[in-house]
Amino acid sequence: MKLIRPNRKYIQSYIEAIEEDEIFRPHSERLFGDPETIIESSYNLEHGINLPINYVRATTFWLIDNEKFIGEINIRHELNSFLINYGGHVGYEIRQSECMKGYGTKMLSMTLIYCKEALNLHKVLITCDDDNIGSIKVIKNNGGILENKVKNRLSRGNVTTRKYWINI
Repeated sequence: MKLIRPNRKYIQSYIEAIEEDEIFRPHSERLFGDPETIIESSYNLEHGINLPINYVRATTFWLIDNEKFIGEINIRHELNSFLINYGGHVGYEIRQSECMKGYGTKMLSMTLIYCKEALNLHKVLITCDDDNIGSIKVIKNNGGILENKVKNRLSRGNVTTRKYWINI
């Protein structure tokens, strides 16, 4: 099992994950991006090239296990006013067929090492929807401590968001 930056070698597996996501979660927000542009987009995001308004630099990793794309995780290098209430430092998604197998917990654990060593972060903020039981477990399994819950008005409506901090 390894974390790598997006790589052409795994694009087909990435496409399969997108297809699974569209079948099982047709109306959910998608972390997975366009397979045609994901490599360039993730490079630009990490290096601060043509960042959209209110975006911050972020590093994208893919979790690969047995040569299969398992999930994606994004680490934001800093927080802005939006990310403090929704998004935090880290966002992640596991492909539908691999959920509930411990991959989210492992991927976040591996990412925390990067946050500490490469970004010199000593604590990270992770948020999730109040009803996202799987994400709550992943965060708690990595030492997340609930700070509070906040109401956010998003394009998909009003959402209660849990804010967790993890000391690293």
